[in-house]
Amino acid sequence: MGKILFRLKMKSLTLSMVFGKKHYMKRIVRIYRKAGVVFDGKPKYIDRNAKLDIFGGAKIYIGEGSVITVDTTILTHDYSIDCGLVAVGKQNNEREAVFEKDVHTGKNTFIGQKSIILPGVIIGDNCIIGAGAVVSKNIPDNSIVVGCPCKIIADTREWANKKIEEKSFV
Repeated sequence: MGKILFRLKMKSLTLSMVFGKKHYMKRIVRIYRKAGVVFDGKPKYIDRNAKLDIFGGAKIYIGEGSVITVDTTILTHDYSIDCGLVAVGKQNNEREAVFEKDVHTGKNTFIGQKSIILPGVIIGDNCIIGAGAVVSKNIPDNSIVVGCPCKIIADTREWANKKIEEKSFV
């Protein structure tokens, strides 16, 4: 499945260069949907270099109008429990233990470059995840978060109103 998905993503990359963003987004959504990602409406953009962990038993849910930027990683599983079990002498030699948890991104959410979203996280609607943030806990609606681990630094609505007053965008 991994090689097939990689080939399809590369094919989509070529198509995005030739036919533009709209065609690319139709293709990439179709590819991820076939791989098990659940879409609540159409995302605004998913970068071709985003890494969506679609190979475990858990799901990724992406909200309407969401943007997932370059080198973002969304994880649905982690093997840290196996390390812990070895440390306390409770390792299962039959197979590795793993946490598998769904991840949800709300509607109109922007996830900045090189952010990491950990298993089990629910990101609310209208959130901004700053570049390089590590999101290890749920984020309420209308939050702006930054850092490692991330912290809420502002309300999206207040921030947007300030930017409107400053006329600091194009």
